[in-house]
Amino acid sequence: MSRSVLCLGFSLAVLLALGCSKAKPVSVSGTVYLDGQLLKEGSINLVGEKGTTPESFEIKEGKFEGQALPGKKRVEIRAFRQGKPTKMGDVVIEGSPENYIPERFNTSTTLTAEVSASGINPNKFEVQSK
Repeated sequence: MSRSVLCLGFSLAVLLALGCSKAKPVSVSGTVYLDGQLLKEGSINLVGEKGTTPESFEIKEGKFEGQALPGKKRVEIRAFRQGKPTKMGDVVIEGSPENYIPERFNTSTTLTAEVSASGINPNKFEVQSK
């Protein structure tokens, strides 16, 4: 019986240690510029270490804000506009939304940031459309 109590105690200690070490989200906010002007609308993703869920924030009038887990993040910025319509016979098919931010700022990004208790650093991101 003492063996099972010991195993139960050890398991409980491990679970408590894992629960206590879990990081809590912190407030982040910042600005995004496209070609020197505030990005009107878009999204910014903060992608953490392997296996963590990306945190995504809406960009409105160049600003974003929300809660993110602390740590080093890869930064992905996207903005979409309506694609060109296509015509099939007499029918015009509306174009699919297309990302107009170059992939070097999203899928192939080298932008990074650090999230800590004091927020996100850097908190200003500048991207170019060309």
